[in-house]
Amino acid sequence: MRCTQDQEFHGNRGAYPRVNLVENAESFALTAELPGVAPGDINISIEGAMVTLAGQRKIEYVNGDGAAIHRRERQSGDFRRAFELPVEIDLDSAKASHKDGVLTLRLPKSPALQPRQIKVETH
Repeated sequence: MRCTQDQEFHGNRGAYPRVNLVENAESFALTAELPGVAPGDINISIEGAMVTLAGQRKIEYVNGDGAAIHRRERQSGDFRRAFELPVEIDLDSAKASHKDGVLTLRLPKSPALQPRQIKVETH
């Protein structure tokens, strides 16, 4: 699997958003930490075996009279992460959910690539 990092948002600790990618025989599960990102600000695209997450995290700062920011660790702005998986994804069965700041993608492998059992017939 290859991760491309074009136009990727980098905070103090590396790539944003942080992700986990797990594979089993039938599918991939990708989770991404997206605290403060509204579901409407997340774009997911899948083309063949390439999965791309993009979006925007918006953080507003109070700028009143005499206000000064003393520390700014929470980054805002556009982000983009792309992952090339080893096999194509079944686009019709792919699903995304967003709960408590975590995006979860269920990415079933193309049915033509999944393992199959062949029944042995007796004569």
